[in-house]
Parts: sequence; C-alpha cells; structure tokens
Amino acid sequence: MKRKICTVVILLLFLLAIPVSLVCVGFCLPAQYGNTYYAVLPKMFQKLKNTREKKIVVIGNSAVAFGLDPKLLEGEIEGYSVCPFGLYGAIGTKAMMDLSRVNIGEGDIVILAPEQMEQSLSLYFNSEYIWNAADGDFGMLRYIENKSEMVGGFLGYAGRKYRYYSGRSMPDPTDVYAASSFDENCKMIYERAYNVLPLGYDAVNRVSFDTALFSRDFADYVNQFNRFVTKKGGTLLYGFAPVNVMGIEAGTTEEEIDAFCDCVGELLDCEILGDPMQYIFEKEWFYDSNVHVNTAGMTVYTDRLVRDLKAYLGDSSADGIVLPEKPQVPDDGAAGEDGKDAALFTFEPDGDGWNITGLTEEGKQASAVEIPDYYQGKKVLSFGADVFAGNPVIEEIRVGKYIYAIAGGSFEGCTALKRLYLPADNQPSACMVYLDLLKGASDCMVYVPLEKLSAYTNDYFWSRYAAYLVGY
Repeated sequence: MKRKICTVVILLLFLLAIPVSLVCVGFCLPAQYGNTYYAVLPKMFQKLKNTREKKIVVIGNSAVAFGLDPKLLEGEIEGYSVCPFGLYGAIGTKAMMDLSRVNIGEGDIVILAPEQMEQSLSLYFNSEYIWNAADGDFGMLRYIENKSEMVGGFLGYAGRKYRYYSGRSMPDPTDVYAASSFDENCKMIYERAYNVLPLGYDAVNRVSFDTALFSRDFADYVNQFNRFVTKKGGTLLYGFAPVNVMGIEAGTTEEEIDAFCDCVGELLDCEILGDPMQYIFEKEWFYDSNVHVNTAGMTVYTDRLVRDLKAYLGDSSADGIVLPEKPQVPDDGAAGEDGKDAALFTFEPDGDGWNITGLTEEGKQASAVEIPDYYQGKKVLSFGADVFAGNPVIEEIRVGKYIYAIAGGSFEGCTALKRLYLPADNQPSACMVYLDLLKGASDCMVYVPLEKLSAYTNDYFWSRYAAYLVGY
C-alpha cells in the first residue's frame, strides 16, 4: 500500500514539475528576441506609456513601422507628440488596439490605419508573435484580452526560447527586421534606398478593396474601441495605410475603392481621415511589399498624413515638407547562360524575364531539380503554383536566386519532397513566401545559408516557417 502511495506521489510530483519547468523556461531565461524586429513592440509600448503630453497615436501593422516618420509629423502638427504603434500584421490589429488602451489620454488623436488586407481588417490574433514580442516586457501581457489563446501558445514559445538559449543561437538579424533598425522615437532608420521587389510589386499578396474584406465583427470592435477612446477624452479617426498601385488586384476601379471607403464610413462610428485614393502611390516609393514604403516613401506617406490631419484640425498653415525625388532601381545589367536544368521546365515571358509554367516529361521524372537563374539570357523570375503540386517523385528542389515569391500550395501533394534549398546569395526579403507553403509536404525542410539562418527565422515572411528552417 505504501509503495503504491509513494508511486502516486512521485508521479504527481513529476507531472507538476513539467508545467513548473515550462514556466521557468518562459519567464526566467534571459530574453532571446531582444535584437529582433519583435523587440520594437515593447519600445513602442513604453514610448506610448511615457509620453505625457497630447499625442497622435498611429495604430496599425507593419505599414506604420515602415511608413511613419514621427519627428517629421511632429514638426508640422504643433502641440502633439507622435507615437507609432504598428509593427507586424501577424500580431493582429485587435492586439494593437488592446495594447494601446491603457495609455490613451485626454486630447489624444488616435489614427487607426490598418493595412488593406483581410488579416488586418479582422479580429485575427496570433499568440506566437505576441509571446515573441512580449519576451522583452511581460508586463504588456496584462492588456491582451485573448488570454486563452495566449495560454495555448505558451508551450510553443517556451520551446522556441529554450532551443535558442540551449543552442546559444539567440536571433541576431542585421537587416531591416532588426531592433537596431529603429531609433529612440520608434522610427525605422534602416536605409531602404529603392524598391527591391523584382517586379516592382508583390504579385502574390495582392491588395483588395472588396467591401467583404472589412469584417463586420471587426467593425463592431473598432466602434467599441472608439467609445473607449472618446470616454478617455481622445478622438479616434480611421485612416489608410500606403498601397502600391501595381499591387492592387487587377481590374479594381476607382468606383470600387470609393465604395469600400463608403462601406467603412457606414460601419464605423468614428470619422474617416482622408481618401484612400490619396494613399495609393507609385511602385517607386515602396520597398519589399505592397504596403512597406522605402525611406523616400516614408516622407511621402507622412506628408499625406500631415495634409489630412491639418485639414481635420482646421490648420491652414502651409505644408513645409520637401518631398524627395522618386527612387530608381539601379540596373544590374545581369545576364547569363541557361541553368543546367533549364531543359526540365517550360517557360512563358514574365515582364523582362521568364515564368516557369510546368515540367517537361523528363522533368516530371526527376527526383531533384534546380530552378535556373537564367533562360535564353533573361532572368527566371517565378514559377506557377501548379508546377510541382501533385508531383509524387520530386525529393529536392533548389530555388533560383531571382525567384521573387513562392505561392501557397506550391508543393501540395509532393509527398516525397524532403529538401527545399534557398539561394546562398539572397537575403530573406529576396523571395517572399506566404501561407500554406508546405501544405501537403509536411516532411519537407527548408535549407538556408547557415550564416543567414537567424535572419530567415525572424524575417517578416519566413518566420512562420521557423520550425522548418535548417542551415547549410
């Protein structure tokens, strides 16, 4: 009998030790994301918290982080301090509203400017990214309303943190997605000289102005947030994020954009700031997505906000911002010979390069293929989502260095696929990736240059596949 009791006690102690150990790992180990893009959210939170004078708070997603120049805006709108409060679409717009609530005060102007994307115009919430960001300031968590999702995501967070700590591999990116890319005012200072998208726009993740995009439950939540801001003595305005004109869904008319704005105006109780047409800019002002502006584009976007805010405030003073010249992409003059596996593919023209449309009969039998950099002297820029999908033979794919994006579902049904290699010369932003990359190919690992593993793991697009990334 005593032996059974001892066995039960030992078992209970063992089971109790598991959650205790996890809590210790999650909360007691040194912060592992302090050098990453995630670490900017606690800085934004603290700036908002420590600003006592009247504020202009711009809430949104990464378009705010890339687009807003706080000091430039402050220089034009007197009497206000400017607080950017947008970092990452995967965090969710709702979470950004929740985190801002405690620090909204009398006389504040709050501009809600979410990206023109389904994820940003909904109550989408992702605990993984919140945990990563909160690693530098757990005090923020008390203001997150989605408690059950946070509890559910803790195990994954603790596991990731322990792997980084035990492997002495704390993420340390050096590109635009690093904490060092922002100054003390939470302005992005990383030099984004020109548009790095091969086509000048992101052809995979298009911007839509479909009225169905603006979810009704999101509108209800924004109205609830508006009531809160009003009660605190502030004013909520609904604004717009910058949009690359080339990245808008084909066939979208100005009438449809106006209809979207009218729909938002009917659903929301707060005032609309400006006209969405005025936030649609030419491709030269963007950097690595359809909503991320480059350094010159930051001035253009901030200038547009200044004009609309002055109109709202009845300020007739002249706009003193000097707009920069439109950045041009340097001509690299690249040309080359056909790749060794060019004969395994079929092609069609894609702008100044080629799009892969399929595999030849020989290509369909190959277990390993290398997507060529060039074909007939021009760059190979893309491949259709159905080129490899359903291929039960392919085991290894090496992606060419000019492939600018990989669509979701590109490897669905590739049951034998084990290895996807990304080019050694490329930065993570050179090839964008979206949801369902490994759908139907769950045994596949993504191989990236070892020295860039941290950059990929914390990249805006690739971080969702961190568990599948391997250095080579």
